[in-house]
Amino acid sequence: MRHNPIKPWIFIALGIVISGSLLLASCGGQVTPDPQIQIRAAVAATIASIPTHTPYPIPTTVPSPTNFPLNGLFCEYGFCIGHPGDIYLLDSGARQNPPIPSAETNGILFGYNPSLFMQLIWRVSDPNFDPQSVMKLILEETQSFQGSLDVLLIGEMNVYFQPTTTITPELPFGAAAVWQCGGRDFIWKVYTPQDGMARGLLSQSLTRFRCQ
Repeated sequence: MRHNPIKPWIFIALGIVISGSLLLASCGGQVTPDPQIQIRAAVAATIASIPTHTPYPIPTTVPSPTNFPLNGLFCEYGFCIGHPGDIYLLDSGARQNPPIPSAETNGILFGYNPSLFMQLIWRVSDPNFDPQSVMKLILEETQSFQGSLDVLLIGEMNVYFQPTTTITPELPFGAAAVWQCGGRDFIWKVYTPQDGMARGLLSQSLTRFRCQ
């Protein structure tokens, strides 16, 4: 499977932001950092690393929701999920210096190509599960929900899905989703160049989803 090379500045941005947050936490002694704060910092660093001043070279023919080739499969940390073959899902924590890789209990993946940005967060499920509250963990402060919250039955899972705004004009259509499996919340987000693509991508990705 061929993967597009990832720009070095993504790793630099992630390292600076997350290392800085860990350094600030260490100044107060042996205080354990709040994992949700670390997740939000990593998400913010990931999104901030996408160029917004230089437009993406959007292809003249954009894949539709039905022909986007989801022939990639990520399998690690006790789950598998499908993704486009030309996107390489990176472990945000493993790119830090020193590395703090994801674990089965929590983590962040992201990947992109010129016509798609995709991100996945997972964490131990909160007994007081609220779909929109959980989805907000993956949204930036300037993002907001749009339309209505839909419940999709994909396989045997109830998947909560809602369109969102994005933070990059080159990929103006976004969506977030959340589902539960094996005692974990899985939170998914995409930015796409065309309206209506996200639901098809989600369905195709979760057709290949498995968890322990």
